[in-house]
Parts: sequence; structure tokens; C-alpha cells
Amino acid sequence: MNNKKKITIRYFLYILGGAVLGACLSLVCFHAKIPFENLFSDLYTRLLASSPWLCILLGLSAVVLCYVPLAKAKKRIADWNGWNDDTDDTFYRKTEVLLNISIGTSSLAMMLYFMAFALLTIATLRKHVSVYLFFAVVLCSLFFMIFLAFPQRKAVEQIRILNPEKRGDALELHFRKKWLESFDEQERIAAYAASYQAFSSLNLVFFALYILLVLLIPFFDIGFLPFFCIGCMWLIPNGIYLRETLKRKKTQ
Repeated sequence: MNNKKKITIRYFLYILGGAVLGACLSLVCFHAKIPFENLFSDLYTRLLASSPWLCILLGLSAVVLCYVPLAKAKKRIADWNGWNDDTDDTFYRKTEVLLNISIGTSSLAMMLYFMAFALLTIATLRKHVSVYLFFAVVLCSLFFMIFLAFPQRKAVEQIRILNPEKRGDALELHFRKKWLESFDEQERIAAYAASYQAFSSLNLVFFALYILLVLLIPFFDIGFLPFFCIGCMWLIPNGIYLRETLKRKKTQ
């Protein structure tokens, strides 16, 4: 049997196995509908009621987790000519890791905070949270957004101390474009490889979310909107990837 036939048979086995697994999970979900439905409903109600405190706790934790590695990196840079015994390569690597942790934590924390704030909005509309508490959390959110944005600028400034050729301000509109343009060839290759890995992983995540939503249909009145949103988010990056691939092939 040639390699092409093996790949074809393996592909159909994957499809068949996925169909069988999906059917088994569907049967389990339908038979366990009542106990699981009550469990999910109770957990969701408690989550809605605790959403204000979840927002505040998440905001405070994010601020601390952003500023701690940033403060360590700033201290390393300030003391570099003094006590630090690291070689130049070790110093740059360790310091940039701390700064990248601060920037990454800030970005991820903002995304999580938006999700928590959406949960708070739903809780307020469904009368699980008072309007006054909602606006109090909104006021706190403004401060959290500010404190989560400025660590990115400070971290970028520290990176520019280590690498003066880097350009851009983290709070300006086209920062990522300017920042990427200041990369050398090796840094660009690493950035492109990481971007492609993120793109590939995103496709798997969207597929997993689609399967999860299908399994949750018996328990929640999901409707078509979540499937539509996931479908759009799935189509857009793949459409952009296809467009850019074809455009660059034409110019080669």
C-alpha cells in the first residue's frame, strides 16, 4: 500500500472515530441532561452574583502581576553597572524575559478583564447585581485599564534602553507596525514563526469551541449567535491568511 492510500485511510478513520466519539458524548449529554443542567445553572447563577468581586480581584491581581516583573527588570537595568555578575548575554536575556512577562501579562489580563466585565453586564441586566454596584465597578475598571496600559509603555521604554534601535510607543495606534519594522532579520523570523504557531493553534481552539457549544446545547438555550460569532472569528483570520498568501505569491 502506497503512502497516499495510507493517508487517505487514516483520514477516514479520523472522521469515523470523531463521529463515533461525538455520538457517544451526545448520548451521555442527553441522558445526563437534568442533573447537569441543574449543576450548570446553579454555578452560572453564583458566577453572575460574584461577578463584581471577580472583576475587582482580577483587576488587582493583574496590576500586581504586571508591575512585579517590571520592577525587577528596572532594578536589574539600574544596577547593571554595579553588583550584577551576569554576562552581557545572560543579563539581556533574563531582563527581556521579565519585561516580556510584564507586557504579556498586561495584554492577557485586559482580555480576561473584558470577559469578566461582560459577565458583570449580564448580571446587572438580569438583576443579580445592583446598578449602583455596577457603576462602582465601572469606575474601578477605568483605573485598572490605565494601570494595565502603562506597564506596557514602561516595559517598552526599558527594552529600548537595552536595544536603542527599537522604535515605537506602546500607547500609540501603530505601535506594533513600528516595533516590527525595527526588528532585525533574526527577530522577524522568530516573530513570524510565533505568529504562524498562534494562527495554527487558533484553528484548533475554534474547532474545540464549536464542539463544546454543540455538547452544551442540551443544557443551555445557546441559540445560533455563539456559533455565528465563532464562525466569523474562524473565517476572518483564515481569509486574511489566504488573501495575504495569494498577494505575496503574485509579487514573488
